[in-house]
Amino acid sequence: MTAPPPIPPDRARWLGLIVLAVLALAARRTEGPEAFASANAAHPHAGDAREGRHLGSIEVAGHAWTFALHVPAGYDDDPRRRWPLVLALHGASGSGPAFLDEAHWDDLADREGVIVAAPSGLPLRPLVNPSRAFNPRLWNSGQHPPDRPRSRVDDLAFFDALLAEIARRWRIDPDRIYAAGHSNGGAMALRLAAERSEVFAAVASVAGLRYVEPPEDAQGVSILTIFGGADPLLPTEGGLSVLPWEVRRTPEILPELRRYAAQIGCPETSTVIEHDGLLHSFCYPPGPDGATLKFILIDRHGHAWPGGRAHLAEPILIGPRNDLIDATTVIWKFFAHRRRRPDGST
Repeated sequence: MTAPPPIPPDRARWLGLIVLAVLALAARRTEGPEAFASANAAHPHAGDAREGRHLGSIEVAGHAWTFALHVPAGYDDDPRRRWPLVLALHGASGSGPAFLDEAHWDDLADREGVIVAAPSGLPLRPLVNPSRAFNPRLWNSGQHPPDRPRSRVDDLAFFDALLAEIARRWRIDPDRIYAAGHSNGGAMALRLAAERSEVFAAVASVAGLRYVEPPEDAQGVSILTIFGGADPLLPTEGGLSVLPWEVRRTPEILPELRRYAAQIGCPETSTVIEHDGLLHSFCYPPGPDGATLKFILIDRHGHAWPGGRAHLAEPILIGPRNDLIDATTVIWKFFAHRRRRPDGST
């Protein structure tokens, strides 16, 4: 099968405007400082290291960043216990608190005994209040043009500071730190695996690719990727993707994944471990340090988080939904037995 023919630039711009208009209709709220202050007022213990939902903010790289964090039930019972941490990274136009709820990370945290931190990215125009449709929150994953204001912000410095802040306030197991993200957040999780490989035991990406190359001394970090076979924003066979804020060309996904696997030391041949109707799962055998790459493809599924909460106009914007799996649960099963070794390997 071949990739679709290129969309003429003028038509691509019009398609982007149409998508932008639909997003504006579907947007439920503007998520600026006022919304954060209101939410914080509803959680009087936001600064306390206790179980439950917390909201916080830190100043990094000249910007104010906010994050939501869910501490599981039972955290207060044993002051000596160290807890695994998952960074849950929303996609473009999302936010940390919304991603906690919509992907059911808070439920998983309580069920599995995991601390989940969901930061909010800075908007496309960092000095202007964010809105879902016109100034969406994004991560500097390396996928956006370098001349954009958002591309000039050092998100790696933010994540370094965020992890230090969380470790200072909560009891984190440093060998069980993970990152999982959706779309642009998935791309950011993959960037963290490449450029902060000494920190993370494993990462996962739903509907996201990596847009940076790991440094030569990067360590192998296990990767789980999940894609929809009917994703119009990230077509598995490659092609042009039209978003409200940019038009981009997506590479064919399988060659990209083979490259990621080779870079973390996996043997070249992938092994089919599951082929069940519309669900296809592949796993590369682990490399010398134990790192592996798993790939799940869901036929007839678009760009949404599988098993997450559906939204108005979703089929028009991001394709059909086929919730054959609960991505949050599948990701935690992939993470649960993986630990960063003392030498940094996983």
